[in-house]
Amino acid sequence: MVAGHYSGITTLKAIRFSTFLVATEHHIDQWGSRHVRTLIGLVLVVLTGCASTGPLADLAVGPELPHQIANHGGSFEGHTPRGFAGSGTGLFAGDNLNPNFPDGDGVQIWLSFQLPFTMPVPEEVILRSDALNPRGTPFADLGALLAEPVVYDEFGPENFDLASTGEPVTCIRADGNHLECDVTDTVTSAIRDGLPRVQFRLKFETVSDGDGQPDLARFFRNDPNANEPGLFVLDLQ
Repeated sequence: MVAGHYSGITTLKAIRFSTFLVATEHHIDQWGSRHVRTLIGLVLVVLTGCASTGPLADLAVGPELPHQIANHGGSFEGHTPRGFAGSGTGLFAGDNLNPNFPDGDGVQIWLSFQLPFTMPVPEEVILRSDALNPRGTPFADLGALLAEPVVYDEFGPENFDLASTGEPVTCIRADGNHLECDVTDTVTSAIRDGLPRVQFRLKFETVSDGDGQPDLARFFRNDPNANEPGLFVLDLQ
């Protein structure tokens, strides 16, 4: 009875400790966050010896594959213009979102996904959405929609010209409302490196077609100006 009670307390304290660090992780830079996550992993490995089954063991091992991770939503995501500082909450990529933009400047989407503390490295990772609602003809007029990896601590207007951290991949419009992008390399590298999250910028190859008409890939279910978790998912296989 005493041993079981001690194990339960250890499990609860470890989960609370891990939850606290998850809640504060966005205040830690990428370097610090990676090392904190490594420390957590070591703590969990040690404590799992006190509870080889149950919640603590599940936390230490992480989710099994296949697994899906929803986009962060809220203040960590949105859109920015491509040529000047500015931001908004909706998930839009394309051109002529606003007639006051200079020279038909385009917009781009910013997405963020929180990674588990530990998990198996998947063989394939697809960025998916079933919430595509085009306006105009962006896929015909602006070329391919690209997903490129980026790193940012906070989302805001100053992100508009942030340099990418890797090569872009081409997203495929599977049908009317579905989009798929193979982001295997970016996500598997992040998992191997113990990074806390992966982030992407989605933008078309061509900034604008110059016709003055909106051509936008918009992602929403009810309100186009709101972003929410689940509009995009990472499908890990």
